[in-house]
Amino acid sequence: MNRRPNLGFFVIWVSFLLVIAIGGAAGAVAPGDTLTVIQRPLVNLPAIVTPGGTLTIQCEAPPVTSGWAASLLRGQVEITLTVQSSTYDPSTLWWEIQALVPAVPVYELYDLKVTATGGIVDTTWNAVRVIAQYLNDYYFIQITDTHLPTQLYYYESGADTDSSEIVDLREIIRDVNIINPEFVVITGDFINEGELEDYLSKKYFSRAQRLLTEFEVPVYLTSGNHDIGGWTDTPPPDGTARQNWWKFFGWKRLNNPPAGAPYYTQDYSFDYGSVHYVGLETYLNYESWRPEIYGSQSFTSAQMQWLTANLAGASGSAERVLFHHSDFSNQINLTSLGVGLTLSGHTHSNTEDASYPYKIVTNNACSSERSYRMVRVSNGVIQPQATMSAGGSGTSLNVVFVPTNNGTNYAVTANITNSISQRFEHGQLRFVMPNEPGDISVAGGTLLQVDTSGPHAVCYVGVDILASSSRSVTVTLAPTPDQPPVVTVNAPNGGEVWNIGAAQNITWTATDDIGVSSVSIVLSRDGGTSYPDTLAKGEANDGVYPWLVSAPPSASARVKVIAYDAAANTGSDASNADFEIYDPASGVAPGHDIPTKLTIVGSTPNPFSETTSIKFGLPRDGEIELDVFDVSGRKVATLGDGHYTAGYHDFQWRPAVDSRRSGIYFLRLRSGEEDVTAKIVISR
Repeated sequence: MNRRPNLGFFVIWVSFLLVIAIGGAAGAVAPGDTLTVIQRPLVNLPAIVTPGGTLTIQCEAPPVTSGWAASLLRGQVEITLTVQSSTYDPSTLWWEIQALVPAVPVYELYDLKVTATGGIVDTTWNAVRVIAQYLNDYYFIQITDTHLPTQLYYYESGADTDSSEIVDLREIIRDVNIINPEFVVITGDFINEGELEDYLSKKYFSRAQRLLTEFEVPVYLTSGNHDIGGWTDTPPPDGTARQNWWKFFGWKRLNNPPAGAPYYTQDYSFDYGSVHYVGLETYLNYESWRPEIYGSQSFTSAQMQWLTANLAGASGSAERVLFHHSDFSNQINLTSLGVGLTLSGHTHSNTEDASYPYKIVTNNACSSERSYRMVRVSNGVIQPQATMSAGGSGTSLNVVFVPTNNGTNYAVTANITNSISQRFEHGQLRFVMPNEPGDISVAGGTLLQVDTSGPHAVCYVGVDILASSSRSVTVTLAPTPDQPPVVTVNAPNGGEVWNIGAAQNITWTATDDIGVSSVSIVLSRDGGTSYPDTLAKGEANDGVYPWLVSAPPSASARVKVIAYDAAANTGSDASNADFEIYDPASGVAPGHDIPTKLTIVGSTPNPFSETTSIKFGLPRDGEIELDVFDVSGRKVATLGDGHYTAGYHDFQWRPAVDSRRSGIYFLRLRSGEEDVTAKIVISR
């Protein structure tokens, strides 16, 4: 706003030494995007275009440059533009490239990338807004006097860490992104001290430039006295503030302008529909840098000449609007210029004007005021509205998403509270949903478009937000049934011992995006190599199936549950490890090496012709006798006789050739008072 008091050389020098000694929190800030090749459009001077239209790109590059190419970037998406012409103008020192705007997957802000011979590659942030069509009825927003990042001067206590004006602007940005104007104009004093970029590594311009990328709509920026006026009591050389502006916001040729663009100030214009908009550089030349050029008035005579010529070229426009920081010298006469509205700031207060043409001054965004103004345009007729505020707590216009709007929920509700006495009929919310095929429905709003280029699906929903009101908007995604069911077998899952004839519960969980219609249950007795036994088919997905455990026994049993949905998708899961199907009548303890009773497990092979292996089990240490008898009861061989330990033992029986007669034989195992028998067959 106003020039600060001169502190005197001694105080300045001491402050300078102290700040150099202690450094500052901003020193860690990465440099912003300085202008190299692309000069327009920029993040602070964007282009608004429609598919099928022409995008004009102005670049600074050697006259011999060729092979120009351009594309739009957004996330992982790159859209190639068809370059229709590229012309170098030696009188302006710039290239002008005309590119055809193609159809785009989503109407949005895009970064602009250009390439050319000589290794030229340059990208500018948020430089191009592609819209479906220019609206006849729309609104735009004016913001002024943000004084980023702090209103504290560099030598004041807390200046290194204070970022209160960034907080203020972010609250306004939050409102703007909900209100969804066609564009925003920021009318100067964007930065509090224009010298503080490289000096002390404050990076004021870098930090402010990045904030512009948080807007979801185009932003047009003009300078004010704090941005480029310079301070005589700040150590950097005179002209530093203006040169910082050129480096980040345009243009370095203003230092020594060419004959075809003989202006030392950054003035520009653009058209939206039938309305012509002009942004003017404004300043107070506090440091008296180049007084022969910049003088002491708000606008130089060259600026006024440029403005007159520019407006004359827009005589066919339905309306003309100027925006600048402040007409300190009262040089702008709206009537004689044929201008319907001028928007400015600087005074940190509101000046309303109820009669046409309108000369409007808007209150500051800083100092927790968080002010901004909306201007309505209807068929070329402008209607300035009263200044609004994001509110000290940032809740004048508030949206709460339930549940979290983070791309994981299939139904999200936005609860909107508008405490401002202004209707925002073009309001827009972005719902972040799972990026899955399906049907999207909206209650309380209108689905405008869906961006599926990223990890989540972003649903753009138009909302008519009435003045001083509350409403809710719900977005629901009903996924297309293309996902298989997800199944988990809980029991048996490995290590269990289930007795034949006992009732056991097979349990599982199965889920699906459209629901599980039925399950089947199959059984393997060979460790999961095959599942020949079907235990249940068409079973309800209730998570439990009572099974009467069936023979034969197996130490390598597994269960598999197969789930089906209505779209014929299937999913399955099996036991993680083997479980045992145990026969209690076998006498063999399940899962152990010691039988519960005296037993002959069997002989292998049986029948046999020459040799067989006989296995028996002893429940405790003791004396045993294992004999072979023929059908007449005659003992033909003794295989074992003596003391044996508890457990399982094997014997090989190879009858002598002369006594190896075909027929039935009996094994008898005796231990103490117990004996067991088993049949064995010789077949020759």
